[in-house]
Amino acid sequence: MTARVCIVGAGPVGVVAAIACAGKGMQVALFEAEREIDRSPRAATTHPSTLEMLAELGLLEEFQSLGLVARYFQFWDGVTKTLVAEFDHQVLRDETPYPFVVQTEQHKLSELGLRRLAAMPNVELRLGMSVTDVVQDSRGARVTTEGAERHVFDYVIGCDGGRSTVRKCLDVEFEGYTWPERFLVLTSLFDFQAALGCCPRSYISDPEEWTNLFKVMGDDLMGRWRAVFPARENETDDEAFSRGSVLRRLRKLHKDHPMELVAHRNIYRVHQRVAKSFRKGRV
Repeated sequence: MTARVCIVGAGPVGVVAAIACAGKGMQVALFEAEREIDRSPRAATTHPSTLEMLAELGLLEEFQSLGLVARYFQFWDGVTKTLVAEFDHQVLRDETPYPFVVQTEQHKLSELGLRRLAAMPNVELRLGMSVTDVVQDSRGARVTTEGAERHVFDYVIGCDGGRSTVRKCLDVEFEGYTWPERFLVLTSLFDFQAALGCCPRSYISDPEEWTNLFKVMGDDLMGRWRAVFPARENETDDEAFSRGSVLRRLRKLHKDHPMELVAHRNIYRVHQRVAKSFRKGRV
């Protein structure tokens, strides 16, 4: 009998899990609360072990074409603007067929995965459909969606993020803590590589305010940089996003950075948490 699997959440983890299950011949239903994939800036570096998995699923070539291959990463002294050290992923060439990272925005993997899933006859995509409850017994798992619609599956895979409904329905603890610091991300069209001589993954030390610089390609594949800074203690969002604050930070990197090249501003927290159990019965 063909296994019926429900995937909850169409982020990168959900679509990859759905493709893997469908590729094994399972009947897959993918539920996603939002009608469209969230395109807001998120972590965008994919490491060799994940690249190996994407290659096995036939996703790597297209995924790589949507981003930037970064073989090197560098550490810089922000005060003197001098290179301190450079590391080369090629030292891993005997450990992995992909001794580099790929810097591709998360929404691109989700959208790529959804396109692949839409062409698979054993997959049902339900975007804009929230899961409200999950219960199970020895015979299967019942998933309730918005509007009290009920669906029965052999297995459920919860990929619905840090506020996971699936995890909460199963009373699985989410152990860990949230770091007190907040981090400011400024996305810029300014070419830091041309201006500073840095590589697309650069970490810049400073006695007062460090910076991480990562280049991604953007949806237009023309390239843009994410500059990550620590938000100051008690600094409000409005203060961090203000023109004066943005220019102060960016012009510390390069004195000629123009305000009009700032494409996006965001503040986020880092959560260091992990589910106490990754499997509970059929979920």
